[in-house]
Amino acid sequence: MKKIAFVGAGAMAEALVKGLIAAEHLPAKGIWLTNHANDARLQELHAAYGVMITRNQTDLLKDADVIILSMKPKDAEAALSSLKAANLNSKQIVVSILAGIHTSFLESYLPSNQPVVRAMPNTSATILEAATAVAAGVHAGSEEMKVVSSLFNTVGETVEVEEEAMDAVTAISGSGPAYLYYMMEALEEASSQVRLDKSVSKQLLIQTFKGAAKMLEQSDLTPAQLRANITSAGGTTAAGISVLEEQGVKAAIQACVKAAAARSKEMGQAFSK
Repeated sequence: MKKIAFVGAGAMAEALVKGLIAAEHLPAKGIWLTNHANDARLQELHAAYGVMITRNQTDLLKDADVIILSMKPKDAEAALSSLKAANLNSKQIVVSILAGIHTSFLESYLPSNQPVVRAMPNTSATILEAATAVAAGVHAGSEEMKVVSSLFNTVGETVEVEEEAMDAVTAISGSGPAYLYYMMEALEEASSQVRLDKSVSKQLLIQTFKGAAKMLEQSDLTPAQLRANITSAGGTTAAGISVLEEQGVKAAIQACVKAAAARSKEMGQAFSK
């Protein structure tokens, strides 16, 4: 791979730029960016990473192996209309990280046989710890998927799914960090209520979440089994879990995920033909 072109230069684009350069996936001069109108942002990224920036679409797309659509969804149709006239070739892979927008919608604007891949990274990409799901469009084969997966592996871990699963992916891993921050927020507030120093609480919570994630990663046990292993009858953990059960926390989390998945599907319907 010699060149990647980004259409859109927000936080996720920057995370990918950072990951690609850190992994030496390709040199900074092989990474090109543009955005809708924010010249200052482009200059900022050029200064920070040495990447190429341009307002010329021909220069941006020429010889690009991969074109990553990372603009705001509201700018998607304008960007796609511009790409439609750009004479892309079938060896160029178009990758979308636009939430809710199906590959069929993207393909309707692009030349026939254009390989399109949809990706859903989460915000942990900014620290190179993303969970990313990728789904193939009609014309994206195994080779294209390998190329795209290798890109997103520079900012974390990548899994391949069928596109029908992307709304669920959005609800679980796309929005998932916010759910965990919400839980940490509640635990932090509870810590102060039981008079634990705020700095101590933060340190303990961070390590507790990290340790629990590693236990799940390194163990063959399910979350339910790991929970049971530290929930002694009549003990402190059991007292806390009983309150969570009484308050319907598990049901609330399940409803939360279903609502997010439904919203992702609804957003996608706004971009359909």
